[in-house]
Amino acid sequence: MPKLSVIMPVFNEERFLGAAIESILNQTFTDFEFIIIDDGSEDNSSEIIKSFQDTRIKFFKSENKGMVEQFNFGIINSSAPLIARMDADDISISNRFEVQYKYFANNPDIHIVGSNIEYINDESKSVGEKKYPEMHDDIEFMMPIESAVCHPVTIMRREIFDEMGLYKVEYGYAADHALFLNLIYNGFKFYNLQEFLLKYRPRIVRPDISRMGNYNIVSYKLGIDYLNKIKYSSSRQTDQYNFYFRMGLIEYYRGSLSLSRKHFINALMISKHKMFKILRYISVTLLGQKLIDFLRKSSLLPKFSLYLNKITKIDLHRIRK
Repeated sequence: MPKLSVIMPVFNEERFLGAAIESILNQTFTDFEFIIIDDGSEDNSSEIIKSFQDTRIKFFKSENKGMVEQFNFGIINSSAPLIARMDADDISISNRFEVQYKYFANNPDIHIVGSNIEYINDESKSVGEKKYPEMHDDIEFMMPIESAVCHPVTIMRREIFDEMGLYKVEYGYAADHALFLNLIYNGFKFYNLQEFLLKYRPRIVRPDISRMGNYNIVSYKLGIDYLNKIKYSSSRQTDQYNFYFRMGLIEYYRGSLSLSRKHFINALMISKHKMFKILRYISVTLLGQKLIDFLRKSSLLPKFSLYLNKITKIDLHRIRK
């Protein structure tokens, strides 16, 4: 039995697929099986996969069912106690598995390990980076607002799926966000290594952004539902403040500006903690919903954040502290 199962669904990624496969086969950690599922590609993806002669590759060809169903198929057909995620257009750093496996071995209480990522464009040139919160409490704080773990660089213990079931297909591209929130709610522990272990091609710099579908809408609803579930679990002032602060952030980034302003004001009424930061958010809500909706739909806000992060080396979404 291998120590690690790597699962990579593929759909029409002939341009980037070879580099993605090579980055896995060239890992310094070698005890893995590499499950590749062609999800009904209409390009040369299958031929590219078949050109690699490595006994660790287990190739499956399927009709088009979508990435979530194919990842579930990969989990069902895997055999290792640890399951690694990989996208067919990304590049894993050569020691990614070695570093993540070592962390798992030394921390049996952790169930999911991610890392920071480097953003790359179609020419594989760096266009920025993303630093994720390291410790579980910080990951939990951010998860309802945006996914605080980069899904394609995660390794997860198989027991997660044995206990909680597979990805929920009905959530589409937000299925990972739904899974992560459910895992946190049920006591599973996360950790993000502070190394950059994946070169990631974000959809905001890809022409096929439409493939993301209604991801933002679904993730927005998932975050709201999660916070409402835990709202009354504690009467502590800090917890009540965090509820309204996080609700304000969810509405600010994904929903209604007027609701965002309302939640932020409620947070200030409980505590003046982060007063100047909250006032900054409130001031932006006064710009008007139509302008903000235009900026969201045009992807100008995430692109601005991406390139500002590259210049300043500061992740604007690390906002808990």
